[in-house]
Amino acid sequence: MEETLRDLLEIQSVNLRAFNPEIETHGFTCLGTADSIPILDVVNNSVIIWHAQRGILPLTGREIVRLAVDYPESYHWILSEREVNEDCYAISSMSYEIWNPKMISNWVGKAVLSGDLIAKKHEHMDDSVISSPATTISTLEPESKSMRSLLDPNSWLSQRGMDGSGFSPVLLQARLWSVSGNLIGPNNESEMGEWSLIEDPWVESLTIFEEMEGLVTSPNLRIAKPTAGSWLSEKALLEKATTLLEVRRKGDFVKSDSSTSVRSMILQRWSLDADKASIASKNIVIPGWEIHLEKGKLLHGRNGRLFEYQLL
Repeated sequence: MEETLRDLLEIQSVNLRAFNPEIETHGFTCLGTADSIPILDVVNNSVIIWHAQRGILPLTGREIVRLAVDYPESYHWILSEREVNEDCYAISSMSYEIWNPKMISNWVGKAVLSGDLIAKKHEHMDDSVISSPATTISTLEPESKSMRSLLDPNSWLSQRGMDGSGFSPVLLQARLWSVSGNLIGPNNESEMGEWSLIEDPWVESLTIFEEMEGLVTSPNLRIAKPTAGSWLSEKALLEKATTLLEVRRKGDFVKSDSSTSVRSMILQRWSLDADKASIASKNIVIPGWEIHLEKGKLLHGRNGRLFEYQLL
């Protein structure tokens, strides 16, 4: 998340400068200093931007006051992935702004949906961050493509009476299949074709995908991966693709009764020659959100379904 926040600050035209605190600030990472924060409408000679990483315990007023004691002349912007206690908002001895996890998620989510936030290649990435028997969440492969979200998590939660629930953006792994081959007609006619298919292992579906121009570069977020057994084998993929790509076309008119002039239309079946078809796949991601409930939930950004997973 720290790299994502740095990317967002750059997008927001925050001229971030390195800052190495002389005093250790337990629980906070200093992202740097800036002269102004356009998104906050703040202009100050010394704005220090802090990141409170995710933790079990909420952020307290006592921790905030410690920043005021160590750096009394500065304006502090605190980006907290931890829940924030009420006493954090009532400190009069310092100039500061606190963003809680929901505000950060909204900020990231808007940048994702607008396409402003894109992936950046890093020389080193940690592998697994969250794992369970059903799901793992890890860092994203650089330059992956993402589908667009079809829902707003705030509206989704509100409609279900869950307005107070926090959420964090994640990406759900899927596959984009390229299929090329021939459709064979009723009289062995052959017609070459190419198709793009989306395999969504979260709902065990395979669908024709015609929105290639709508794909965007994936943001630098954690990615949720289903179990290996959730994916289709190449054999199963071709079986499903054969059914999915089958088309019916109008044939010749034929008389239905020799004694009348009534004619009917024959629909002819054209099917994929699976034995000679070529297939290839690459990873693609679907926008989603980790809903902060007692039990971990992943919200699918295309169909609005929830999936359970367990934080270890």
